[in-house]
Amino acid sequence: MVWKLYKQYVHPLARVVRGIPISWGPNFATLKHSRQGGAFDRTAAWSSCSRFIAVNLAESTELLDAVTLERLQTFTHPQLNPKSGHLSFSPDGRLLTLIQDIDIGSTTWDLQTGSRIGATPSIPDLLFIIHFSSTYSMDDNMVAVACSDFYNYTNTAIYTYNLISGTHTYSRRVSGGRIVAQIWTHGKFLRFATVKPGSITIWEVGFTLEHTPAEIESLPAPDDTGLEEHLFLPTLSRLAFILQNAVLIWDARDSRFLLNFVGDCWLGGLSFSSDGCFFACKDYDQVHLWKESPTGYLPHQKLVPGPFSRWTPFLSPDGESIITFRGDETQLWRTTDPISPSSSVPTQPAEQTEFILAFSPDKSFIAAGRLGGNIATIVDLKSGDPRLIVDTGMTICGLGVTESTAIVVGEEKIITWNLPAGDCVLDAGVNIRDSVRTIVFNHPPPPPMQLHYASISPDFNHLVITRGSGEGLDIYDMSTGEHIVGTTESFFRPWFSRDGREVWYSGYGMYGRKVIRDGGSNIIGLERLLPYGHVPSGGHLWESSHGYKVTDDGWILDSRKKRVMWLPHHWRPVSEWNQIWDERFLALFNHGLPEPVIIELYE
Repeated sequence: MVWKLYKQYVHPLARVVRGIPISWGPNFATLKHSRQGGAFDRTAAWSSCSRFIAVNLAESTELLDAVTLERLQTFTHPQLNPKSGHLSFSPDGRLLTLIQDIDIGSTTWDLQTGSRIGATPSIPDLLFIIHFSSTYSMDDNMVAVACSDFYNYTNTAIYTYNLISGTHTYSRRVSGGRIVAQIWTHGKFLRFATVKPGSITIWEVGFTLEHTPAEIESLPAPDDTGLEEHLFLPTLSRLAFILQNAVLIWDARDSRFLLNFVGDCWLGGLSFSSDGCFFACKDYDQVHLWKESPTGYLPHQKLVPGPFSRWTPFLSPDGESIITFRGDETQLWRTTDPISPSSSVPTQPAEQTEFILAFSPDKSFIAAGRLGGNIATIVDLKSGDPRLIVDTGMTICGLGVTESTAIVVGEEKIITWNLPAGDCVLDAGVNIRDSVRTIVFNHPPPPPMQLHYASISPDFNHLVITRGSGEGLDIYDMSTGEHIVGTTESFFRPWFSRDGREVWYSGYGMYGRKVIRDGGSNIIGLERLLPYGHVPSGGHLWESSHGYKVTDDGWILDSRKKRVMWLPHHWRPVSEWNQIWDERFLALFNHGLPEPVIIELYE
C-alpha cells in the first residue's frame, strides 16, 4: 500500500540486501585514482589535525577529506617526472610540501588558496636521495628533511629548505648511528634520533644546520635492533623495528619490550598514532593493528586491504583512522572498532579470494561464495536472509541456484542440496550429509596449478570449467557428468552468455566460442569467434541488459543516463569484473570485503 501511494515521489527506489551473514569490515571509504600520466606512487601524509590526507601520484598530488576521501584539491607537479617523494603538512595544516626523490627538488602549496607558493631546485651533488621524514620550523618558513643514501640506506643525512626564498639552506651527514624516522620540531630547534646497537641518541640542532648537532639524551636499546625498518615515537621514547620476521616495540624509558610479534612472512610498514595508543604494521596481504594496554600492545584488528596492497599503512595522528593502498586505490579504515566476536557461521579461508555469484532464474535467490573456499550461502532476495549455508566439504569452483535447489561445482563433482520450503528458516546450516545428489565428472582434472573456475549454462543442462594454468577448457553434461567437448588452450574465468549460445573466457585478453548444437539441446562442438573481444550476443555478466551503468565516480545510471543511486565508496567495484548485473539486480563485490552487496532497482 505504501509503495502504491508514494512510488511517484521516491522513484526510483533501491533496496540493498547483504549477501553473506558476516558484518561489514571497518573499511568505510575507497577512492580509485586515475592512472593517467603515470603510476600511483602510494606516498601519503596526514595533517596534524587528522582532517586531511595528501596522496602523491606520479604527476599530481591529491588532497582528500579524511572522512569521505572526497577530492578537495589536485595539485599538478611543476616537473612531470614519475619519481617517488615525501609529503609533509605544516603544523597548522595550511601548507603542504612535496620533496621528490632523485633529482626533482621540492614544491610547496598553500591549501587555502590552492596555489603553489614556492619550488626549490634539486641538489645535484647530494647523494642522499631517498626521503623518509620531514618537519617544519615553528614559523613555517623552513622545512627539514631526513634522507638516506640510495646505495646504503644506513647512511643518513638531513638537509633544510627555506620555503620563503625557495633555496636549499644546508646539508649535514649524520654520524653516530642511523637516523630513526621521525625527525621533529622542538621549539626553535630540530631534533632527531639515531640508533646503534645498545643505544638510542636524541640530538638537537638549529634549522640552519650551521652548528654541529648537540647530544640531548641517550636511551637504552636492544643490542640487535636489525638493519631494516625503524620508527621512533619521540613523545614516549618508543622504538619500533623489524628483526628478521618479527616486529618489536621497545620502551626506552622502562627498558622493556611492549610488543614482540612474529609473523608468518615479510613484515613492514610501521606506523604509530601520535599518542602511541595504536600501532600498525603490514605483512603480505593484511594490516595488523595493536592497541596499547597496561601490559603492552594487544591485538585490536586485522585489516584485509586485499591483493596488490603491499604498501605502507598510515595511521592518523589521532589514531582513529588508517589508510592503506591496493592497486590504484586509497582505502580508509576505522580503528576504533574492536575485533568482532567470533561467529557460529563457518569461516572463509584466510586468503581473500574473489567472490563467485549466481542468481536463480526467477531472481528469488542468489548463491554466493568465495572461489576456492568451502562455504556457499543461498540468500533470499526478498527478505535478505540466508536460506541455506552449505559447508560443501570441497573446494568451490562454481555455483548455481534454482527455485528449489542449490548447486555447487567442485573440481571433480557436482553436489546438489534442496532449499528449505517456506519463508522462515530456523537452522540454515547444512553439510555434505544433507545433499541429495552427487554427479562425478567422468574426466577428472589433474592436480591444479591454480584454482579452477566453472560456470553453469542458463538452462542448467551444461557446465563449462577451466582446468588451472594451461590445462584448457571443458564442457560437461550436468545430469551425467559426461565430458562433451573441450579445448587445450590456457584459459580462466569462463562463463556462458545469457542466451547460452556462446562460451566466453579470459586469459591475456577476452575470447569467445560459439556453442554448436545438434539441432536440439545437445552440444557437439565449439567454434572460435572472431574477432576476439566483440560483445557476446547474450551480453557480458557485468553489463546490464536493461541499460544500467556504474560510473567511475560511483553513480548508477539508467538507460537514459539519469542518475539512479550513488554508491558508497566501499561498495564501488574496482573493475567491471567486480559487478554482476541480472535484470534489475546488481551484485557488487571486492576481494578484500567480507561479503557482496546486492542492490535491487525498481522502475
